[in-house]
Amino acid sequence: RQLLERQYVAALRAIFSAFQGEERLSFSGDFWSFDLLPDVWNPGPIEHPEVPIYVAAVRPWMARMVGEMADGIHVHPLHSRRYLDEVVQPAVEDGASMSGRAASDVAVVCPVMTAVGDTDEEIEAARDQARYRIAFYGSTRTYAGVFELHGWDGTSERLHELQRKGDLPAMAATITDEMLDVYVVTATWDDLPRALAERYAGVADRLVMYGATEGWAGGRGAFERWRGVADALGSAVGAAPTD
Repeated sequence: RQLLERQYVAALRAIFSAFQGEERLSFSGDFWSFDLLPDVWNPGPIEHPEVPIYVAAVRPWMARMVGEMADGIHVHPLHSRRYLDEVVQPAVEDGASMSGRAASDVAVVCPVMTAVGDTDEEIEAARDQARYRIAFYGSTRTYAGVFELHGWDGTSERLHELQRKGDLPAMAATITDEMLDVYVVTATWDDLPRALAERYAGVADRLVMYGATEGWAGGRGAFERWRGVADALGSAVGAAPTD
């Protein structure tokens, strides 16, 4: 799988280069070969040809490939700061060293699950919703390491079995308050920018607020609240990008 993803990135770069007219399209790999680019299919050069390639990664071997080949890593929403520090970042550094560059050359994008509200009741309701999200993602057994790093061995397998039975309430109940505190940023609206800055300082280049678009159809209220969070966070960390 790592070889497949590595060649996928290399193929994209070859295609982008051919679009710019820098060289004839000629890519041959174990999984794909590209050598046909008639003028009718060629969009031609663009003003900003260095198109950044970001790759999603959870496990260390994939993060290592990102460090070696890609411009950025898109972290999974199910992560902890400890998982970023002890698994993702070291793997990115290893990969970057293989290609003679620094880990700082690889942008880190973190989708963030939050439980936010104005009152304790709203925050608790958001935390209960987050239990289902964590349970859903955690039922993918290849993500077991995200639990195991914190000593919660067997959690992913249990979630997988409960999902097979269709027992969603039991899946959510498997996610303890301690797990929520590790995987979800819980805060009031006013305190959320500070909480985000504290958790992701020194590791994330960009934050993506998971679920932030929920409620937008009902009016601009939700949009304005999230824009306020982005503005406050940007000011707090020197205008670091936030989505």
